[in-house]
Amino acid sequence: MNILLQVAGVAVMIVIFLFYFVERKSAVRSNQMFLWQAISIFASLILDILSIIMINKPDIFNIHLTKLVCKLYLVTVILVVCLGLVYCLGDIENINFKFFSRMCMTTFIMLMIGIVLVMSTPINVVYDKDGLNDYTEGLPIIITYTEAFLVMAITIAIIVKYRKYIYKKRFIGVFIFISLWVVGSAIQGIVNYMFSNLGVTILSVSLSEALGSLVIYIMLENPSLNEDKITGALNQRAFIDYVSLCMKKKLDMEFILINYDTDMSNVLLNYDDFSKSITKMLQTFNVEKVFKNDRNDFIVVRKKEGTRDLSIVANEFKDNFYKNNDVFININYKLLHFNDLSLFESSNDFIAVMKYLNVNLTSMDRGIYEITDEIVNDVHKKFLMKKKCDKALANGNVEVFYQPIYSNDADRFVSAEALVRLRDDDMNLIFPSDFIVEMEHDGKIIDLGEKIFESVCLFICEHDMEALGLHYIEVNLSTIQCMQEGFADNFIRIAKRYGINPKYINFEITETGEQGKANLLRNMQILREYGFSFSLDDFGTGNANLNYIVEMPVEIVKFDKSMVDSYFKNGIASYVMNSAISMIKGLKYKVVFEGIETEEQINVARAIKVDYIQGYYYSKPISKESFVSFLEANNK
Repeated sequence: MNILLQVAGVAVMIVIFLFYFVERKSAVRSNQMFLWQAISIFASLILDILSIIMINKPDIFNIHLTKLVCKLYLVTVILVVCLGLVYCLGDIENINFKFFSRMCMTTFIMLMIGIVLVMSTPINVVYDKDGLNDYTEGLPIIITYTEAFLVMAITIAIIVKYRKYIYKKRFIGVFIFISLWVVGSAIQGIVNYMFSNLGVTILSVSLSEALGSLVIYIMLENPSLNEDKITGALNQRAFIDYVSLCMKKKLDMEFILINYDTDMSNVLLNYDDFSKSITKMLQTFNVEKVFKNDRNDFIVVRKKEGTRDLSIVANEFKDNFYKNNDVFININYKLLHFNDLSLFESSNDFIAVMKYLNVNLTSMDRGIYEITDEIVNDVHKKFLMKKKCDKALANGNVEVFYQPIYSNDADRFVSAEALVRLRDDDMNLIFPSDFIVEMEHDGKIIDLGEKIFESVCLFICEHDMEALGLHYIEVNLSTIQCMQEGFADNFIRIAKRYGINPKYINFEITETGEQGKANLLRNMQILREYGFSFSLDDFGTGNANLNYIVEMPVEIVKFDKSMVDSYFKNGIASYVMNSAISMIKGLKYKVVFEGIETEEQINVARAIKVDYIQGYYYSKPISKESFVSFLEANNK
């Protein structure tokens, strides 16, 4: 009998089971799917050993019973590869549930067909009295390995097609498992075919399955990989899996995200102690799971208890934490309550909405938010709008509108601000409020900014600026753009390609934090030396203060509509702005008032020597064709 490789495989599987059950409290659904396949591999090894023993002992075991065991072994081989396919489909379930369901049904049908064919066709048992060359032959063998290779081919095709949706380590682990199985089958087939007459046989398929299972366990399915090492709570990987399970089984759970002010907490306790204390405290409540998402977030999952005041729940959490840690200073927190998973299309959708709301619901002063269907629908609308905007940008549906700017000194329109619009598939306009912030977050603002600049360069190239009475066009720059290495050189290359004079472009720059300011100033200096000019936009709001006028090489300072409105409505604001305007003009800079809408505002702006006026009183942003016609009509 040659069962050493199978015995080694059994030993490998026993080790996997021992480690798995030690850590089983942290197991998630993918771990459980792996466990079922591991059990089928273990059963396959046992049946393989038993079949060899029974073939080798024909005087002890009935031949029909021996054939039955041999067929059951072949059934487990098919079962192992089918479960492997279902295991791989787990990552695709949340992306394409219909495909997942269809493939699971197909796999089940293939398994049933394989079982029926193997169990219903005759198998031959060959016994060697020397015990060196016992084996089985017949149609069940051909059916088993044909179906096994077919299922593995389907598995490979699916994980290659959906590789960007499959966890990278799972992709690698499954390939290793399949490779080991194929190599083991090839070795077994070649060696047994070529050297069986010499009494040399090797049964390596079962061992290769066990080794493949060990690889996947080490890389992916050790339940301890689901734990946050500092706090002992379950981690983000486990959270994704658990949400998928809840949605699939329609479990009646509520999720509470708790975001603590770690800056305050670190004054009282160091980060590790604080996080451990939070986890330990949350686990004392009647909760199903406690997850740790990132530095600030804990997520509690509980069975629904009907309507209950969230502030009471939050106070219970807080009081318990304070009592256990002798803390007497309030730690601010934000609490988001998700009470209805049916509002979400998938687990990925739920996690995306949770992340979005956690970032955008900014109150940390004991903010408690009940996440209603209205809130979720608003977020979904934003997600849909983001898809539209990303598609419009990718398709080049970017259009620049121009808002004329009036010069009080020249008594005509001498410039304009270039304002971007996108168009959706139906060619409807999408306004900046729907996409600028999101594109700054995901970096697409860099591509968009380049398209806007090229459009303005093309406008200048195609029109006689002097004949139109234009001194320059204002182009908005995002601070994200300006912080990029090589940004200035790239814009200079574009300007040279269109052959435009840089004096016709003025860049508007808004405030930025200290991070990245060195790159910003360096890029501004390069552009200024080439001949471009700069305006400081939104002066008086955010961080745009006197330091920016001192540090940045600007020539124009713009007050935005909110500041201008305050000037006309608030005596204190007008006093402060008058002083600022006097200081700015003393530095020989020009002043722009934005958002001017009435003749009374026009008269006041002229009286205080504001240089430029921009607003709906003269014109809203208009297309380039309308802008040219506007200038021709008004600048005669």
